[in-house]
Amino acid sequence: MCFAVAAGLSGCEKSGTATPAPAPAVLGPDTSPPPNPPWTLPQLVYHPCTVLEVDDLARFGFAAPDQSSGSPHSSYCQWLSLDSGPGQVRMFFAPDPWHRYRDLEQLHRSAANYRTLTLAAQPAFLIDEHSENGQRNCRIWAAVASGGAFEFEYAATAAEPDDFCDEATAIATVIARRIN
Repeated sequence: MCFAVAAGLSGCEKSGTATPAPAPAVLGPDTSPPPNPPWTLPQLVYHPCTVLEVDDLARFGFAAPDQSSGSPHSSYCQWLSLDSGPGQVRMFFAPDPWHRYRDLEQLHRSAANYRTLTLAAQPAFLIDEHSENGQRNCRIWAAVASGGAFEFEYAATAAEPDDFCDEATAIATVIARRIN
């Protein structure tokens, strides 16, 4: 028998083969997440639109998601702002229980306009993208306490003020508080 102390001193070996950790259990399209938050990311994979409530959408100026465009059980949700003019904003939420936050952060750390955040006491980062045609996009990735991460994207079709990503951060914070 090999104990932790002895293992460190004697180089104790264990026989067998290493196996990867099992994938997180994801609720299927026919199974709804529990009615009240907090939820885990696997519970939201097929139900991402449940993460924001009607009151949230009204407060931030967004319409309910259009379930008719695409599968109602896709792994992301899209909302459009109530203002359909040139300054219309789209937002997307995608739960990702399969990737580690630190890996996602390393992948994006060298991007222009990268900055770190804290959402609901969890690490997060934001990339503020500006295109040549005036479009603006705030992309936020946030760690989740139970593992994995989520991506939130807030995209405008026209030039937006400097505090545009503040609104994206406020909405992503509401989402982060609902996921454990």
